Amino acid sequence: MGRIKAIIVKEFFHILRDPRSLTLVFITPLVMIFILGYSISYDLNRIDAVVIDHAQSRWSKALSETFAANRIFVIQSRAADTGNPLSLAAAEQLLRLGKIKEIIVIPADFSRRLNAHGQSEVGLVIDGSDTNVANLVFQYTERILLEFTAAMKGSGQLLKIDTKIFFNPEARSQFFFIPGLVAVILLMISAMLTSLSIAKERETGSISLLFISPLKSGEIVLGKTLPYIMVALLDGVIILLFARFWFGIPLRGSLIVLMLFALLYIISGLALGILISTIAPSQRVAMLATLLSTMLPSFLLSGFIFPLDSLSPILQAISYIIPATYFLRIIRGVILKGAELKHFLFEGVMMIVLSMVLLAAATSKFNQQRKAVQ
Repeated sequence: MGRIKAIIVKEFFHILRDPRSLTLVFITPLVMIFILGYSISYDLNRIDAVVIDHAQSRWSKALSETFAANRIFVIQSRAADTGNPLSLAAAEQLLRLGKIKEIIVIPADFSRRLNAHGQSEVGLVIDGSDTNVANLVFQYTERILLEFTAAMKGSGQLLKIDTKIFFNPEARSQFFFIPGLVAVILLMISAMLTSLSIAKERETGSISLLFISPLKSGEIVLGKTLPYIMVALLDGVIILLFARFWFGIPLRGSLIVLMLFALLYIISGLALGILISTIAPSQRVAMLATLLSTMLPSFLLSGFIFPLDSLSPILQAISYIIPATYFLRIIRGVILKGAELKHFLFEGVMMIVLSMVLLAAATSKFNQQRKAVQ
């Protein structure tokens, strides 16, 4: 630990002696979130939904079967663990966890009202955390209900849609985009902080001193990573505060839970950056590689712009190795849905695994370079 402490102190001196880069680290994310927050705006191959049929009549079953027969809708009617029919409370829990996008509620007097009055209601509960997806879900559902109405006997029979939007009732797109931008920017900044570390040593020639030092390769990699956790975490706090007070993004969950997962996310970003730094021959190449490996995958393959369900199986597989894929679910779940720690155990474990793999790869690469020089 004493040797790692020496590397940490050395890195802090590097940080403090380069105020221009430090200023850039804190100003860049604010500028990006300001510009992108106003300029980005988004379009389903799959809609996971639950049909709650309180009527259990001929017409209600026909409506349920119409949704189930549609190629876009994937209807869940029973709990995965017990096999029992889903209750409304259980369906709302699935909606909160992001496992479904919509609940279709058929009231108990559905058929009676149709036969007696020629009109009945259908309730829709839609996940509004992604406003574009919510609009598409409503449009697809409305189209199916209209087709079902047209196919019913008697032209006077109509369905009235009673819609309730969860998590974002005002349908503000910024409530969905801004948390995503926070995740993307935080990964980019974290990776950039460490991506220049060893590349800078290589350019200045001081890396030879590290090669001949008694420090182990793992100690050097770890020592160059740990100091930036504080910088990146402070950067993350500033970004979140800016999003909260400038754009009015709510925080419905626990700040402690969010910061805990943000710490794991930052470590994975720093680990990615240190791996890039061991490979890149110069700081310029390291910076370019960081942008390409963080910005593009995080924007396109993490669920930020396109729902993961709409991607091809190959791209969906690639999304599992992108840290932003997991933190996007966490930050949106905590901020918009008030989700708790227990809801993101899988995502937390995956970020830990990614960090360990990246740090191990960086250590192995640095050790190879060290042996080649010696």
